Amino acid sequence: MRRQWIDWLLLLLFLFAAFMACIYAPLFYFQCGWKGLALGAAGSCMETWVGRAWIGYLQVEPFYAQAPLWLQLMNEFDTLLFSWFYLLSLFVFWRGYQDRAWYRVVATFVAGMMSYAMLFYLTWEGLTFRETQADIVRVFGYNGLWMGIFTLLMLRLYWLKPVPDKHPGCS
Repeated sequence: MRRQWIDWLLLLLFLFAAFMACIYAPLFYFQCGWKGLALGAAGSCMETWVGRAWIGYLQVEPFYAQAPLWLQLMNEFDTLLFSWFYLLSLFVFWRGYQDRAWYRVVATFVAGMMSYAMLFYLTWEGLTFRETQADIVRVFGYNGLWMGIFTLLMLRLYWLKPVPDKHPGCS
């Protein structure tokens, strides 16, 4: 079977997701952190590129400068709970194992977890953006990407079946 366009797209999206979960987020937690973010431009976040990116993100979601514990935990749990899956998915899509039954089971479970978390978060954002002064269009654009990744994954695994080679064994 040859790879479909969606396989290549998902491979790139999982590369991005793995970078965000395995590099970007931990660098934020350890180099800047929630306390540094609360200090804004006067804090430790201005010392690193990741911290400066988070300071920039405060223009989209000012609420993050005073993020409550539930939001901090949700972000940190996302890193812990999903980073391994992004790495696994990179391997699976690179090796062409995405149609294996075991991956479909794992992917469906993780997609359900992420969908629940993002539905909760985006609903909360939609209900509170006036009070939090969030730029709701950009919030949904940036954070909706995660829903998009898992929606594409479910489409690929359940509805967009692979196309068989016209001449198996020939390359």
